[in-house]
Amino acid sequence: MSQNLNVWLKRASLQAERYAMLLGFLLLLSLVISAQFVIYSSFEARGHINHLHQLERDRNAMQVEWGQLLLEQSAWASHSRVESMVTEQLNMAVPSAKKIILVRQP
Repeated sequence: MSQNLNVWLKRASLQAERYAMLLGFLLLLSLVISAQFVIYSSFEARGHINHLHQLERDRNAMQVEWGQLLLEQSAWASHSRVESMVTEQLNMAVPSAKKIILVRQP
């Protein structure tokens, strides 16, 4: 009986050793896979950060251009420029005080 018990214990020990090796292999495999995912996610995050920086540079360039366009618009619409264009191109002038007629509404 003790011989059967020894044989049974030896088989159980071998089987436990196999399970331990399989478990070790699975843990090592999951470690490698998770490391690959960490590497991939770091790579993706770096790509997204680079894209974000490019978008910020584009935004800054557009803000500079917008400021320049606002300055240009204010220059084109300035009162003195409009007055000089009206005088030169349309031959218009400010009437004298004698020629101004006030019309009142009833």
